[in-house]
Amino acid sequence: MIVLLRSTDGSPDSRFEKYVDFLESKGIPHVTMCWDRKDKETETESKLYYKKGSEYGKRYGNISGLLGFNIFLFRNLWKIRKKYKVIHACDFDTVLPATLMRIFCRKKVIYDVFDWYVDSRNIRGVFKYVIYAFEWLHIKCASAVIVCEPERENQIKFKPKKLWVLPNIPNFSYQLPKHEPNSTLTVGYVGILGPGRCIEHAIRYAKEHSDLNIEIGGFGPLEKELKDIDNYPNITYHGSVKYTKALEILNSVDVILACYSKWNADGTPNKNNILAAPNKYYEGLYLAHPIITTMGTIVGDKTLNLKTGYAIEETYEDFCKLIKHITPEKNIQYSEIANRLWNEKYKKIVQNFLENKYLPLIKSS
Repeated sequence: MIVLLRSTDGSPDSRFEKYVDFLESKGIPHVTMCWDRKDKETETESKLYYKKGSEYGKRYGNISGLLGFNIFLFRNLWKIRKKYKVIHACDFDTVLPATLMRIFCRKKVIYDVFDWYVDSRNIRGVFKYVIYAFEWLHIKCASAVIVCEPERENQIKFKPKKLWVLPNIPNFSYQLPKHEPNSTLTVGYVGILGPGRCIEHAIRYAKEHSDLNIEIGGFGPLEKELKDIDNYPNITYHGSVKYTKALEILNSVDVILACYSKWNADGTPNKNNILAAPNKYYEGLYLAHPIITTMGTIVGDKTLNLKTGYAIEETYEDFCKLIKHITPEKNIQYSEIANRLWNEKYKKIVQNFLENKYLPLIKSS
């Protein structure tokens, strides 16, 4: 049996869910332990939830909740320690209990670096080196470390036993109808509703202009603003949705929003966002939709070089200028390239990884 740990509720969470879907397809027993911050999930024998309420993006305001969550993880990992051999920790917030079980009970640990902690949270000073010390311990104890893009390998400061790359390609097992262009340009976003992702620009533009519709889903700091929006028929907020619904929403739009700010609030470079590998990039390829992303990032470079969408700078003026220049003809051109790239290069990457790397490590335990 394998235990998977995640510091969100795991739904929607395409990277987390594709591991779970794969294990279920292979009939491999597994337990998931997640943090249900809004008390919306139902616990079962194989799905355990820490139920303390908390908001995403509160940084130091979440320390007490994070401590309680780690105690919850360790307590439950210890309770069922005789039933499993492998722990898959899906982020830094879950890896400490996994490492302790590695030390005390010789469990195998897969450390999935969803985001390099120091860069994603702009941590500086002495605390930065404390985090590095923990990262060193976790990486040295892990049987395998997974990152989401080859460019992310350079973020890993310490050499692991095995370093694998699994792009953020979701598990696309859904049949979706062919998209027909909307009469009014429609932009879609489903995911973490945080600042620096161009969501605010899209909302502001849609409030001020009638030539753009936006479809948004997800959870995060901007949730309240979206819930309070009314009297704008061209703005639709779907709330937090399952991944099947997320794909339906994105399939219904003309362009997918996939921006990541290159700068922190204090003006320093955000290395994590510059190296971001969002699943929206691959959703665009799979759905044959162009994306709007940020210049000077990995995704921006790929998008411009391969001609699968649009890359802009981060100001509202840049967003406005782009919207005025998007045409159905350009979208069709980018869509055809995206579709070809998906079928020729990316379609089988996830299955090959899970079958040839992930599964053998689990079975050897």
